[in-house]
Amino acid sequence: MSRVGGAEWLGAVAWLGVAFILSRATILAELKPFGPGIVMAVAGLRPRLLWPVVVSAGIGSAWGLPGLDSWIRLATLLSLGVTYTLYRGNRVSRPPGALVALGAATVILVRGLSQVILGPSFYGWMLLIFEALLAAGLALAWSAAAVSRYREEQLLGLGLLALGLLLGLQEWRVGGMSVQSLVGRLFILLAALIGGAGAGAATGAVLGFLPSLTSLTAPALAGLLALVGLTAGAFYNLGKLGVVGGFILAHLLLSSYFLGAEGANLALKESGLVALVVLLLPGSFLKGLTACITNVNNGNIRRENFVIPKRWGQVAAALKRLGESLEAGGNNGTTSLNIALRQIDRLVCHGCPAHKVCWELEGDKLREVLKGLLKKGGPLLVSELPEWLKSRCGKARELAQALAAQPWGCASDKVASPLGLLLGAQFQALARLLEEMVSEASATDEEELDPYFTLEIGYASCARDQDFTCGDSFLSTPLGRGKYLLVLSDGMGAGCEARKESRTAVELLKDLLVAGFPRELALRLVNLVLLLRSPLESFATLDVAVLDLIQGRGMFTKLGACPTFLLRDTQVLTIKPQSLPVGILEDIPVEVVEEELQPGDILVMVSDGVLEAHRDLSEKDKWLVAALRRVSECHPQELAERLLKQAVALAGGHPVDDMSVAVARIQVS
Repeated sequence: MSRVGGAEWLGAVAWLGVAFILSRATILAELKPFGPGIVMAVAGLRPRLLWPVVVSAGIGSAWGLPGLDSWIRLATLLSLGVTYTLYRGNRVSRPPGALVALGAATVILVRGLSQVILGPSFYGWMLLIFEALLAAGLALAWSAAAVSRYREEQLLGLGLLALGLLLGLQEWRVGGMSVQSLVGRLFILLAALIGGAGAGAATGAVLGFLPSLTSLTAPALAGLLALVGLTAGAFYNLGKLGVVGGFILAHLLLSSYFLGAEGANLALKESGLVALVVLLLPGSFLKGLTACITNVNNGNIRRENFVIPKRWGQVAAALKRLGESLEAGGNNGTTSLNIALRQIDRLVCHGCPAHKVCWELEGDKLREVLKGLLKKGGPLLVSELPEWLKSRCGKARELAQALAAQPWGCASDKVASPLGLLLGAQFQALARLLEEMVSEASATDEEELDPYFTLEIGYASCARDQDFTCGDSFLSTPLGRGKYLLVLSDGMGAGCEARKESRTAVELLKDLLVAGFPRELALRLVNLVLLLRSPLESFATLDVAVLDLIQGRGMFTKLGACPTFLLRDTQVLTIKPQSLPVGILEDIPVEVVEEELQPGDILVMVSDGVLEAHRDLSEKDKWLVAALRRVSECHPQELAERLLKQAVALAGGHPVDDMSVAVARIQVS
């Protein structure tokens, strides 16, 4: 509890209270869709709160019901909890539609089983199917409102939530006054203060029909509350005192006509208490509420107009870097020797357990030997291979045959890559065009929403033994709209060439994502650029984390990279989406794993040199997990340096590969 802020615990308690009240809400005395609906929504929005919400909703749903009916309601909610727990057990993100459809099917199955046991009826089946569909619709509306950028959708979800809460308060009374009536009148008065007569009348008319939703009774309050809202809003120009005065005046004039003497006295007591509460509300609260609800369309249009010029400039910068990289690769060209080496690697060495040692850790030495044998030409015997290569290679005969099969004297001058030059020129031209458009437009700073989370980042690295340059590259940068990018790349081999490949990969990816390119398209473009830059077998891994600091979610993509470790309290979650490194194949699959983020979470990204420091490769993940479980409170930079020192120590003080550790801690802003 000490590692989670008080606001987070208060939010969790609010979820439980909302679930309890919503599960008590009844429509037409028989339908209770709000309880299953809130469980379905929480399964997608806050999966860590799933079982507390299930328990809270189960208590509220069974409250005051006959014995058998209460047990059926409780069994339905528990079945939803079990279903979602099993469904999300593989920790792969699911779309909200799939979660809601599964929830509706579970409700129908459990309630239908009770129908079969107790005696089926057409009315009973229609009732349970209609309730399941209503619950699914509510869950979809709440899920969409929670992640939508459009305020209209957010207000729709909030309105349905308020409706459910009001229905759930129907039997509660304080001092002889109905809590539902008090909250409803408060909504009417606030609507009149914010939107005037029209908003007050519409809110009053809607809330006046609440009794008819609860039971089959005539909506006697609809006319009264609509006129009360209209009268209160008519004094909108006079400010808070005018609206409150109109609200009280309407009750004095109309309550006795609509409700009779006894009902009028109760309505006056309730309206007087609500008026007192509104008068005591600070002006800043009302201004904030007004700004949140009004001017929705104009605000969205202004935001988009501000963003466009800046986005053009970012796209131009990304395209310019792409063009420069492709032109550089096209001018460097290739040689027939390089083509022959790549062919030998693909035909003979691909899939060999020693491939990493031969082609990466000792790649320079191996290439020089193979180039010499290729230049010699002619038949080649296994005995002509160097002793160190024969003793290691399990495919020495196949290697000699592949070398002899290459054309004699295959060394030639470099030939420029026409495709790389052509694409580079096109990207450069498009970048210049966009830069000209940006210079003609007036750029305005983009408005940003305040993120709920902040990051603290630490990074530590070291080169392999006897090298001065680490071939790994790490980059962290904001992407706008509350998102933050963390990317770690490990270039093939070590030293300057590996550093060049990894740095190119992270810089290109950063430019594309900042410019607004979709993540999958950006990764495919980076892969294509690296493939065209170097026809020789060369690649780089990419470990990409895009953190949404507003919604509290992390999207993780790995292209040949090591797992990411998520430390939460003393639990360590291993995130392992897999794919090939960039720069090997023309097309690569891109898998994304999404995880919910909590305050105090610590993300750890490492290169393979850190995990492979352990002599027993079967323990390479376990030693880091054990080290993280022993972590006490410390700064991310301190933790990164500590983990790097442990990895170097495990390697005997002489790392055989580059090592990098990046640490990010999520905190409430």
